[in-house]
Amino acid sequence: MSASSGDAINRELARQGQVYFLHNRVNSIATMRDKIAKLCPKARCLIGHGQMAEHELEEVMHNFVSGAADVLISTTIIESGLDIPNANTIIIDRADRFGLADLYQLRGRVGRAQHKAYAYLMLRAI
Repeated sequence: MSASSGDAINRELARQGQVYFLHNRVNSIATMRDKIAKLCPKARCLIGHGQMAEHELEEVMHNFVSGAADVLISTTIIESGLDIPNANTIIIDRADRFGLADLYQLRGRVGRAQHKAYAYLMLRAI
């Protein structure tokens, strides 16, 4: 997680939009939420992943769709998710772990409204 990711999140929040932050590691997803909260203290963050109980995940998604949160930190479960027109930025952590077709599918989760969409592909620093 870099300062530039925080800038991207804050830029989307300034447009009153929402952000998908894809972190495809369930064991460290809470740590990533804490890093995002530190970089973007005004961001209201939720976590969603496939190992959550169905009703719990449903509640998370409902809260995100309704605008109760600004950032959804999730695994690839968003690939076949709901259409959320207010989510116009996606940040993909460790994009080098995905194939081109996966990245294209994930990028398609944003940019469905009148606002310009952004997709950020993050790589591990060498």
